[in-house]
Amino acid sequence: MQGAFGLKSKWHNRDVIYLLFLCASIFILAGCNKDTQEVRIGLSVNLTGYSGTPAEDMRDGATLAVKEINKQEDSLRLRLITKDDKNSPQGVKAADEELIAAGCPVIIGHSYSENTLMAYPIVTGANRILITAYTATTKLSDKDDLFFRTSVDNSLYAKAFAKLFRERNLRDIVTVMDVSNPSFSLDLYKSIKKEFNGAMVGISIDARGRVEWDRIIRKIKEKRPQAVLMATEVKSTAILAQKLKEAGYKGSFFATIWAQGPSLLTYGGHAVEGLSIVTFVKPRYHNKLYRHFERQMEQQFYKKATPKAARAYELVSILHEAIKGCKGRVNDTKCIKNRLLNGHYHSLMGPLKFNRFGDVLRPIYLVTVKGGDFHLEKRIL
Repeated sequence: MQGAFGLKSKWHNRDVIYLLFLCASIFILAGCNKDTQEVRIGLSVNLTGYSGTPAEDMRDGATLAVKEINKQEDSLRLRLITKDDKNSPQGVKAADEELIAAGCPVIIGHSYSENTLMAYPIVTGANRILITAYTATTKLSDKDDLFFRTSVDNSLYAKAFAKLFRERNLRDIVTVMDVSNPSFSLDLYKSIKKEFNGAMVGISIDARGRVEWDRIIRKIKEKRPQAVLMATEVKSTAILAQKLKEAGYKGSFFATIWAQGPSLLTYGGHAVEGLSIVTFVKPRYHNKLYRHFERQMEQQFYKKATPKAARAYELVSILHEAIKGCKGRVNDTKCIKNRLLNGHYHSLMGPLKFNRFGDVLRPIYLVTVKGGDFHLEKRIL
């Protein structure tokens, strides 16, 4: 058989049949997916700025959720676009503006309450939904807007801490606040003071700069508190626990969800033994969805599941349900907002529903460090 240019063809009948079959398959698949709609989801978190390590878990949890959704979906495809907010005002602005320009109707962010507060006017002002699993500040509570969160706010944490202090007959509390994130730490302190009628003293540190730990420890010892509440990130919580124990402090230690994660055990070691954490995230869940999530995190990222990864995975799953319900309007912000507000979600971390302001009510738990691991003690609220 001669080719068009007089060259001898190497094609055989079976090759022609295979080619025709391949072309037909491509045509059929293309036809099946011709109605597939893509939605770009922005993820804006701190990956290289101060305290960047935890945000890697957020990115991995969100990435895993998107990957699994796209495997199962024919009509809707999510595309995750991740930007580093660098944990700075300039970084937050640049990251979110890039995601807006990329056409994302929804932006997930940020790692810090302070950064979410800075992002709020940028994102919602561009008629985009801002949704987070990590922000607790009450400055964004009770607003009919485009802000949603799957995490509880500080008003609920404050009720839980006040109840716990009363149960343990604690009357004198010192709170150490990391003012690099005042929208969380200072906001929490003020919220607890409204709920708790005991004596509370606040001491500020800024973990982004040089912390004079010896001076902080002296101030705490002068107050002689029954308990120390650490509204600080992981490393500062671990250092503070170590310094206090070295100084012979015998009172109770409390920490927040900000410090909850395996890094606390790594940095804190024996010093964080007995530490009590008030959180809406259990150390582990025993349902089928969570066990699947744990396996996939280990198989695909070679790491154990963390609370921050689970929160990102849950959030993307909830977003998918809402967006899918919009059908032909999957990029319509108004439709996505309405679907979120009216949905009932059953996630790997339990049932969830937004109130009319986009906030949630979830159970609050007491988690304690025992034997070098996190243990669920009880539900507080």
